Amino acid sequence: MPTFIPNALAALSLIAAMTMSSHAGDLRVSIDETTPVIPTDVTYQRSADGLEVKGWVKKREPHRGRILGHVEIRLLDDQGAVLVEREAYLLNYSPTRRDPEKAGFRTVVHFVPSGTVAIEVAHRVGKRAVGR
Repeated sequence: MPTFIPNALAALSLIAAMTMSSHAGDLRVSIDETTPVIPTDVTYQRSADGLEVKGWVKKREPHRGRILGHVEIRLLDDQGAVLVEREAYLLNYSPTRRDPEKAGFRTVVHFVPSGTVAIEVAHRVGKRAVGR
């Protein structure tokens, strides 16, 4: 086997890894961990529909009541200003179950403004306050 084939394959693998990581890391994901239920395993993917954001919310302490509320997703610019705000409702769990450990969420942000550098994800209970 000629030696240039393994070298060429190694070079292609290195280029592919560098390309994937630069595209995968183009938006920073910030998680609000100040509430009793926190977002985890948050991922995003760009598609023809916009930006799909999904993940789970999990209780800090197991077996401590129901999981209520929604997830707030904000797209931020480099100064931290909110460009777009969207709510995602909880999925993949029964709201009447007494002690669920986690619940999923998924939403699509159809318009992603230029200048978006971060996605902020937070769990909230109750209605959104005006200006928040």
